[in-house]
Amino acid sequence: MPDVDYFAKDRDSRFVAISAGTLRRVGLAHEEELIGAGDDKIHPANVARAIREDDLQVMKTRQPLIDRVEALYKRSRTKDWFLTTKIPIVNSKDEVIGVMGTVRPFQPGASQSSGDSKLEQVVAFIRQNYRSRIAVSILAGMAHVSGRHLNRKFQETFRMSVQEYIIRLRIQSSGNELATTDKPIGEIAVDHAFYDQSVFTAQFKKYTGETPRAYRRARLNPTRVRHTDEL
Repeated sequence: MPDVDYFAKDRDSRFVAISAGTLRRVGLAHEEELIGAGDDKIHPANVARAIREDDLQVMKTRQPLIDRVEALYKRSRTKDWFLTTKIPIVNSKDEVIGVMGTVRPFQPGASQSSGDSKLEQVVAFIRQNYRSRIAVSILAGMAHVSGRHLNRKFQETFRMSVQEYIIRLRIQSSGNELATTDKPIGEIAVDHAFYDQSVFTAQFKKYTGETPRAYRRARLNPTRVRHTDEL
C-alpha cells in the first residue's frame, strides 16, 4: 500500500518488525538496526514516552487506536504530521504480547480526514495562516459552531485542542527553519507568532525535548552554527 508504513512491537515496545518505508523515514538502511530497540532510538525522550503510553493503553484495553494524528520525526530530524493506527497482538492463548500498526502521512482535506467539511475548512485555514495569531473564536465562526464545540471536534479528530494544533504546526515549521537556515532564533520566534524568544524556547522544549539552540546545534554543520550564534 503506497505511503503506508508497518511496524510491530513486543510488550516492552521494542520493535520486532519494521517496514522499509519506516526505515527510510528515520534514515536507517536495515531492519536489524531497529529490531530490539525502542522508540527512544529514533525520537526524543518526551516523544518516545508518549508513544509508549499509547502502546500500553492499547495493550491494556485491547482497544485499537485509529488514525491518531501526531508529529513524528523524519530522516532530516524535523517533524511532519502522520496518522498512526495501533492494534493489540494476541497469541493463541488470548494473551496480549505486543502491538502492531501502520503510519501514513496526514493530509487535511483528503479522504482519510474526519469527513466534516467545516472542520476541514478550519484546518486548511490554520495550515495557511498558523504564522499569524489566530483566535479560536474566529475559527469557530468559520465553522458556525461555538469555540467549545470546535475544541471538542479537534479532540475527537486530532486528540488535541485547537490551540495545541496551531502550536504544533508552529513548532514543526520553526524546527524546519532552525535545521535548514541561519535565521536568528528570535526572528524565527516572531515569524511564527510567538510573543518573544523566551516563550518560543519554553514551547519548543515542551514539544521537542530540546531548546531551539540545542536543536539547531544538533542539525546544522559547525560553521553554520558558529555564524548563527553570532547573529
